[in-house]
Amino acid sequence: MGVSRKEKERQQRRALLLEAAAAVFARRTFDEATMQEVAAEAEIGMQGLYEHFPSKQDLYEQLVTGRADAFRARADEALWGVVHPLEQLRVLADVYVRHFRETPMFLPLFIRDRVLSDWGLKSRFDERFRRIYEEELLRLRRILESAMDQGLVRALDPGFLTRACLGVLEASLHVTHGLPEEEVNACVNRAMDCFLSGVGARP
Repeated sequence: MGVSRKEKERQQRRALLLEAAAAVFARRTFDEATMQEVAAEAEIGMQGLYEHFPSKQDLYEQLVTGRADAFRARADEALWGVVHPLEQLRVLADVYVRHFRETPMFLPLFIRDRVLSDWGLKSRFDERFRRIYEEELLRLRRILESAMDQGLVRALDPGFLTRACLGVLEASLHVTHGLPEEEVNACVNRAMDCFLSGVGARP
């Protein structure tokens, strides 16, 4: 049986609330943000918000894990059949840029908690999100290790390379955020050129 009209409307309202939450949490820390702000951002009553999310913690967790699941599925699909490590790196960069270009308010939220988690400080990543994040870091690291093994990038610490790659991607996204008409490929090319000019194999 297909999804009923009532269920479709419920799903649409839930998606609207998650987008509103992404905007609010990007502007404010978890402790500063309020459910009232999310409801106002979504232009919905408090009762409607609590019907979908019983607490601010639940709302935040649903937001970040939903985004992480979507990223992982998209990356899995895009990388299917791609074998050359530098092409894999470009494909993954393209997914990363497209994902955050479509939901720009989520990027500062993600970076903030990622940094806290990476430095061993308290973050709002729940266990499920942390697992997805660590799996994606490992995916990137393995691509870079394969590139090192093939002499395509210099033999540097894989952990350093992974963080450097993420940093360059996020720097390029920061630039493109101020250039809304810029093509995704331009953002990806800038990141790839900068990263590989720094760590690429020497002639």
